[in-house]
Amino acid sequence: MSLELIAQQQPEVIRAMYRFKNEVFKDNILTFKEKELIAVAVTAVLKCDECFDLHAQKAMEAGATKDEIRESLTVAMYLAGPSAIVGMPSIKKLLSE
Repeated sequence: MSLELIAQQQPEVIRAMYRFKNEVFKDNILTFKEKELIAVAVTAVLKCDECFDLHAQKAMEAGATKDEIRESLTVAMYLAGPSAIVGMPSIKKLLSE
C-alpha cells in the first residue's frame, strides 16, 4: 500500500507520522544533518531507493557533502555487509555526479 493511498483512506495516520518525523528530525543533541546522514545509511540497508534519494537530498540541503554521505554508507556497509549498498541506482547516480 502506498503512502498516497493511506493518506486518502486514513489521513490522520499520515498526519501523525509526519508530526512524529518532524519531532524526531529537529535539531537536538544530534543536528538535522547528522540525523539525515543516519537516515541515508538506514535507507541503504533497507534498499529503499526513493527513501535514499529523499534523505541524501535533505542531508545535502543541510550542508552534508558527498564525502559525508559516502562515509555514512561505509558505516552501513560495515554493519550490514557490502550488499547494503549494492544494486541501488540512487547511490551510484549520486556518487558519480
